[in-house]
Amino acid sequence: MADTLQVVELAAQSDTGRVRDHNEDRCFASADLVAVADGMGGALAGEVAAQVAVDAMEQVSTPIDAMALKRAIEGANRAIRTMAARDAAKAGMGTTMTAVVVAGGHAEVIHVGDSRAYLWRDGTLTQLTDDHSVVAELVRRGTISQAEAEEHPHRNVITRALGAEAEVQVDRREIDVRSGDVLLLSSDGLHGEISDADIAGTLAEGGPLEDLARSLVDRANDAGGADNITVVLARIGDGEPASALSTNRPVDTAEFPVIEGARGAGTPGRATTVIGGVRSSVPEGAEPARSRGLLEPVEAPRRRLSPLIAGVVAVVVLLGGATTWALSRAYSIEQGAGGTLWVREGIALGPIDLANDWQDTGIPAGEVADGPLRSDVSDVGGQGATVWRAVRIIFSDGIPEAPQVTAADPVRRLPGLGGLASSGGKG
Repeated sequence: MADTLQVVELAAQSDTGRVRDHNEDRCFASADLVAVADGMGGALAGEVAAQVAVDAMEQVSTPIDAMALKRAIEGANRAIRTMAARDAAKAGMGTTMTAVVVAGGHAEVIHVGDSRAYLWRDGTLTQLTDDHSVVAELVRRGTISQAEAEEHPHRNVITRALGAEAEVQVDRREIDVRSGDVLLLSSDGLHGEISDADIAGTLAEGGPLEDLARSLVDRANDAGGADNITVVLARIGDGEPASALSTNRPVDTAEFPVIEGARGAGTPGRATTVIGGVRSSVPEGAEPARSRGLLEPVEAPRRRLSPLIAGVVAVVVLLGGATTWALSRAYSIEQGAGGTLWVREGIALGPIDLANDWQDTGIPAGEVADGPLRSDVSDVGGQGATVWRAVRIIFSDGIPEAPQVTAADPVRRLPGLGGLASSGGKG
């Protein structure tokens, strides 16, 4: 009987929430694989990273196993880093990834970041994943209690994400499943807003998974909806396999890098259109919406630039590009408004200060002026390394070394610090 177990009912809900202006979460749900990705990065880069990760999951050929998923995640990590290196607008982008593959009487959980997988069985909710976050590490070390962690101002600081390191460290766990079990995957917009007890109380109401998923999203929104909220529910049984649900591509941000051959790619009832190297989905029979752009004037006769002018233009472009690159990648910690330490983005070129106050740590500058962490204040480095120095200053009583961060690689979000490397940033 165990060999016939599979996902027989699926539900997926994703909501922008009540604070964010767009949704950077992505998910996929099928009879053998469910996955949630929570993107982070500037502008629309977070959702691009999340979509790359979800597309990589869809691309895995059947039958699926945990090692194939792990390889797909590693490939997505490389793709995200390559895209970020080639496009300054995508610098620092990354995503979490939590996926579960169901085969017979077993489920394999693959996990990076602070999205979660839960098991609902016989009225009990069990968390299957460990958050890769600073606060979770403090709980594991016994520094703070679980209750303190739920209210901690830095509870959203994570230590692992796709795109943050050249090599991503992936957690893997295998569990036995039974008929009637329900798997729940969620971005932190759910479990960051409502407690596990609230989640369990909602699941205990029973009924169709679609109704339960909507109820969970509604409860997270009622609690504040400070982040994007994504919920995927999968019921295990020995009946007919559930039909796959499409990934959720919001209408206002529907263009993503193409990963050809994706399993289940596209949306049932929607036509997939490839335009200029990006894919967007539109209802069948409808015309694809035109991308926004500037009104173009009637083209005038072209005049060739003289070699001198062309050379000057090239130098200006190169200097502008170099300055933009430096501004987007240089970070430091300095005293700012209110006498506290701020993470600053940018650099000073002689008397011209091109740096901007980015995020406030809330730590008075005098507290570290003559202490062992004073060197962390003066150094200039990449986003990831500088954010981690800020974390060390905030948790000056001791934080484990950060094996997931290097000077060249960014990590995401410290909303407790006003949003450092944050999910605005991270959806």
